[in-house]
Amino acid sequence: MSASALWAAVVADYDTSGLVSLTNIRDRSATTIDTGVGEAAAQAVINLWPVYAQIDYDSTNATHVEVAEMGVIAMLWRRGGSSSAIEKVKWDEVFSDDGMIAMVRKTGARGHPAPRSNSGVQQRPETINGRPVRGWSDWDSLPYNFAPMRRSVE
Repeated sequence: MSASALWAAVVADYDTSGLVSLTNIRDRSATTIDTGVGEAAAQAVINLWPVYAQIDYDSTNATHVEVAEMGVIAMLWRRGGSSSAIEKVKWDEVFSDDGMIAMVRKTGARGHPAPRSNSGVQQRPETINGRPVRGWSDWDSLPYNFAPMRRSVE
């Protein structure tokens, strides 16, 4: 999808008066949407998409388009736009690890699938009956007379 198609999707889904104020940050008396600013924001989102989503932007995927639309609004707010008709979308709401981009991303930070478990495994406590739990390589955790006595050299 090109930036103009993404921008057309944003214009179709968001309030016109809100987009006028978001795209005309230098001219508050403007009455029309600045398409150039909107398309530049859309292109910036498309350019950043592989960095945050770790896959290429797919204009045929409805989830990609919806997240990208919110990304365009966040980009316009970040670039100094404001609007009383469109709620502010913070950058982190879209592009952070817990943001909407997580719906698109299939891998973790190092390019591996994120671990998933429903096993309910709980970590063992650090102490049992008030005594610290240590591994078997620790002399203090072995049973009495289990290993040879340690003698000091005299």
